[in-house]
Amino acid sequence: MSMTRPERTGWTSVIRSWFRSTPILESTSTHVIDPPFAFETPAFNDSFHFPVTVRLQWRATGNCPAGTLSSEVNLCRERFRYFVEDTIRFYARRFEPHRAADAEALVNEKLRGVRVVDHGVQLECTAVIRLLPPLPVVQQQQQFLHQRLEREAEHEATKRQIEAMTDLRRRWREFLSEGLDDWITPHAVRLAETPTGIADVTDTMLGERRSEAEAFLGMVKRVVDAQQAANVFDFVASSETVMRNTLKMMGLPVPDLVPGSVFSDPDDAS
Repeated sequence: MSMTRPERTGWTSVIRSWFRSTPILESTSTHVIDPPFAFETPAFNDSFHFPVTVRLQWRATGNCPAGTLSSEVNLCRERFRYFVEDTIRFYARRFEPHRAADAEALVNEKLRGVRVVDHGVQLECTAVIRLLPPLPVVQQQQQFLHQRLEREAEHEATKRQIEAMTDLRRRWREFLSEGLDDWITPHAVRLAETPTGIADVTDTMLGERRSEAEAFLGMVKRVVDAQQAANVFDFVASSETVMRNTLKMMGLPVPDLVPGSVFSDPDDAS
């Protein structure tokens, strides 16, 4: 076996990064993709272990047949796996169990490209590492995330409920405000709820108006009697316009001027 740096011994002496070795002239090349292999490596403080999956991709180049290139890949495969596992173990141990993504980024950076020159064959190997959090950490994170999602869902539901109640409050306020000055509104609402009772609602409406008119006229009579007793009948008679306008505003029929009524000319009564 010949090395590019024969003064160093051991299998680590043949490992070179992309930037530390000089590519040889390409002639024949072959590509090999290994099936993924998995193992576990300790996290910080060795309390948990990261599950690791590694896929190796090889490219062999040299002035030899393709079969020889494949044989060189097979010869280097096992020792390179050891090298990958040792590198991952060394760097992953710096990270706490919940920082699997950071550990994965670092080990992929450290193993992004390695070149081996052996027996006149240049081997380029790329390792793709997938590193996951330990299962207990994943389960705990899932529990926390589930609780957070439940809280967020409750907040969103409450927010939508408040928005709906605000809209309903505004609509009811407008509805009730519009009907405050309209005596017909309650009957219209009753018909909207039960449109088949038109006759009953009409009778009730007219009966209520008749009762209100009688009550109003009774009040007017009592006022007139009191004013006559106080010798202020002339003041009452001068209020004809006000009372007639009041009846019109209430939607009540305004009586014609009948001799002897409170709305007639006092001279006509005589």
